[in-house]
Amino acid sequence: MSDWVRIADASEIADDEPFASEWNGEAIALYRHEGEIFAIGDICTHEHVRLSDGWFEGDRIECPLHQSCFEIRTGKVIEGGPASEDVASYQVKVEDGAVFVKRGI
Repeated sequence: MSDWVRIADASEIADDEPFASEWNGEAIALYRHEGEIFAIGDICTHEHVRLSDGWFEGDRIECPLHQSCFEIRTGKVIEGGPASEDVASYQVKVEDGAVFVKRGI
């Protein structure tokens, strides 16, 4: 993914509520936290489960299976659980009410 792709309407992403999406077969989760939208890969690197089904608090999402936590700004594993590999991270921009993502920060 080298170009910006439209992934959602900004109005669809609620504060502190994960938003599951997909582009070209790649699961991507969007998060609105403190007025800013972040995007990371939506599949836990330990088990194949959507992180957006987990618990979102502050700047982290916790996997619903084994409690691995990932930082929503970077996709990095930050504590707990068995995951040791980070998830993908995406640059995010909002234009004309639409959310666009681009792979890599």
